[in-house]
Amino acid sequence: MSNWTQILYGLCFLIPLLMLALTWPLYQRRKEKELGHLTEFWASMVVSVVTMMVFATQTVPMAAFSMIGWIWPLRTVMLVTEDISGVSIYQRWYYLIFGGGAFLTIALGGNGFPFVAFTAPFSLAVGGLGLYVTVASFRGIPTDQRSVLHLASFLLLGLFFLRRLLYPLWRTNPQLTELGMALEILFLVGFAATGLGSYLELLQLRHSRELQRVLHDRSEKFLGHNKFSELGMMSAGIAHEINNPLAVIQARTSQLLRIHKDTEKQKEVGEGLHQILKTSERISRIIQGIRDFVHQDEKGPVRDISVKELFEDVLGFCGQRMKNHGVSLRFYGLENISLQGNKIQLEQVILNLLNNSFDAIEFLPDKWIEVSCFEKDSQLQLFFKDSGFGIPPQIATRVMEPFFSTKDIGKGTGLGLSLAKGIVEKHGGELVYLPDCPHTTFRLQLPNRTGEEWGLALH
Repeated sequence: MSNWTQILYGLCFLIPLLMLALTWPLYQRRKEKELGHLTEFWASMVVSVVTMMVFATQTVPMAAFSMIGWIWPLRTVMLVTEDISGVSIYQRWYYLIFGGGAFLTIALGGNGFPFVAFTAPFSLAVGGLGLYVTVASFRGIPTDQRSVLHLASFLLLGLFFLRRLLYPLWRTNPQLTELGMALEILFLVGFAATGLGSYLELLQLRHSRELQRVLHDRSEKFLGHNKFSELGMMSAGIAHEINNPLAVIQARTSQLLRIHKDTEKQKEVGEGLHQILKTSERISRIIQGIRDFVHQDEKGPVRDISVKELFEDVLGFCGQRMKNHGVSLRFYGLENISLQGNKIQLEQVILNLLNNSFDAIEFLPDKWIEVSCFEKDSQLQLFFKDSGFGIPPQIATRVMEPFFSTKDIGKGTGLGLSLAKGIVEKHGGELVYLPDCPHTTFRLQLPNRTGEEWGLALH
């Protein structure tokens, strides 16, 4: 073995050793299992170089013994490629091929075959398995998620195993041996850079997804807090809405008990029973509306909704409270207009806008809220206007931000308009404040889609 060949072997050993020294502290500091796999990979590459040097002794017993050392590197390659690609490609038959190649190499070497011939089966087994694992893992990455680092890492790893596949040919003369060693150094250096980059990119992506999951969970939690905060604010209105029809039922029932034996008043009995039935249905609708609101599902059905009925249901929550405080409610253009969407979510948007208007004008001498509806260019536009005199510019730019609120502590979460805006955008529309209007005005715009178009939009 020439001095130059010894230097190349030394470099092949030194590079994985340096990478092991780099990744081991990273793993100890961050305790990420993926960094543990990368550390183990470089340790196994150190072993593979020792195995390669033993394999090159051209003595059958030593070559046979060195084959055992390749089990660990193949395992770590599968771990690394699975980490980067997110695809598991482990199969038991890998080790059958590995064992079969090793058996043939020992058998041929023991029967006096030349080095190039008896080393071929094991080289084919190791190189072929490595190439298969590399290609299968890369193909498992979704096309839209493949990066330049992915491509470079898998390409260099594939070339490393291609060189291993052709190992007996590199050994036909000293010059080819040195060329093969130089190429292996190149592939190892390249994979050292791109592989670590791929891992850091992978960990950054994972942390980003974890952060998004946490933010989503917290948003859902705050959505629940905001929803029950709104329920608390409208509880007085709900009590009035239920107490009024209950009073009607009680009065009419007492009257019917007095006159049910008078045959001349049978018609009045029928009218009274009919009124009781209608009043009971009204209570049932109010209670069902509360249940739907509390147990709303963001994946609920998308269906045709009458705009008039949508507002009637919302007013079942807050209408009486507004009347009790002297707020005049005006509605224009709601008749004979429908839209497609999630009813419960749109009710929450409308309820939030009406409650915000109420809170803003509650103590003004002139208290009114006006809602007008228009259809324009396949868009449904709802304008929510109240008797307030607008929002100051420095506040108007932030009213849609999460957790921003001008209300007293305990009266608002700062999430209402932010969540309403998100719901509207999920429906393909927009919710904006109109600063140029003389009175406080919000515009809610929704597409007037058909059911089929909604299906496509949601997918």
